Amino acid sequence: MTFAEALAVLEARQETRVELGLERMRAHLARLGDPQEQVPCFHVAGTNGKGSTCAMLDSVLRASGRRTGLYISPHLQSPRERVKVDGKPISERAFAAAVARALKADPRGELTYFELMTSIAFQHFASARCDVAVLETGLGGRLDATNVVAAPLAAVVTSIDFDHMSYLGNTLAKIAGEKAAIFKAGRPAVYPELPPSAAAVVGRAARIGAPVLVRRAWRTTGVQWARGRQMLRAPNGRRYALSLLGTRQGRNAALARAALDASGLNIAETAWRRGLASVRWPGRFEVVRLGRRTAIVDGGHNPEAARALAATWRETPWARRPARWILGLLKDKDAAGVIAPLAPNLRDVVLVRPPSPRALAPLELAAVVRRKAPRARVTVENDVSAALKAWRADRSAPDVAVVAGSLYLAGAALKACGRKA
Repeated sequence: MTFAEALAVLEARQETRVELGLERMRAHLARLGDPQEQVPCFHVAGTNGKGSTCAMLDSVLRASGRRTGLYISPHLQSPRERVKVDGKPISERAFAAAVARALKADPRGELTYFELMTSIAFQHFASARCDVAVLETGLGGRLDATNVVAAPLAAVVTSIDFDHMSYLGNTLAKIAGEKAAIFKAGRPAVYPELPPSAAAVVGRAARIGAPVLVRRAWRTTGVQWARGRQMLRAPNGRRYALSLLGTRQGRNAALARAALDASGLNIAETAWRRGLASVRWPGRFEVVRLGRRTAIVDGGHNPEAARALAATWRETPWARRPARWILGLLKDKDAAGVIAPLAPNLRDVVLVRPPSPRALAPLELAAVVRRKAPRARVTVENDVSAALKAWRADRSAPDVAVVAGSLYLAGAALKACGRKA
């Protein structure tokens, strides 16, 4: 099978199709020899922050000299980004070979897109003889395909807020129950302080294992905005450089530290410093310099992520100047909930359609923006590439543009800016 043929197989499974459940995945992996049990792993769920936490875990583990596997979703530009060993995406050849093996172990063609990708990840990590893997859940946790792992080194829930309500429930307690179901008996269960209704559920779930409640986030003591870098201080007073921006990253760093400490792995202090200083997680308040102009790309796509984006934006030097906001959402998202925290900043807005069949029509989003930010000037472009091109060509436009609302949009924006994800 060629890489092109493998991509065609995935495309035929339709990424937008969601069928939660573990029976198909367990039976499939059993036919492959249960590769998910061949590499110790960390398992991370949460409404937001799980990708950043996974990236930090992976980077610190690599800095400690371990061979790591990292499985994340969605991708920004290529499905190969979802499966990495030692920080490098799976090769086209290995990707195609894993798809071919997965198809033989899926005789009735039952697996979804995400389940196929999860199979590819488990196969690749086992064949690469990784020392440890870091797994990000796709949707929820209880019935997510990654939840076939029986005894993770540690399981982490990063945050609980409203998203994917049609699958996870319409209350924080229900959502918390779905995500905290990744906790396993006798294994470390790491989580932060949460809203009361969610905290009660997560706390009860954590007691089946070894609960680790992280009460204190690491504090930001300085930010180098143009370099995409901030300084953090841990509760013990130690200081670390982190090559990620965002007001919530101090909490994610604290969760990553707690998970690694609870796992029993011996991580030297030098590995922590090297790993955090070199971690990369594209499309999350990523600063892209384009000559004299600056584009900020953020894939936040739910109300909690939008609140975090607004809080980070207020801390930046750019917040005191005019900015163009290029926004696009998917139609199954809470558009009003995303736009509301951003509304005080919206004066010059360009609406686009993210490259996804689930994209919300810009004119529908325009109605929401006009209600929440009535003073904003709202225009529409065909796509984010056209919007960025028009912004760069317009000498009267602000020097700063913020692209936000969807990870699909973030990936397309980075590509338009000449950045690889």
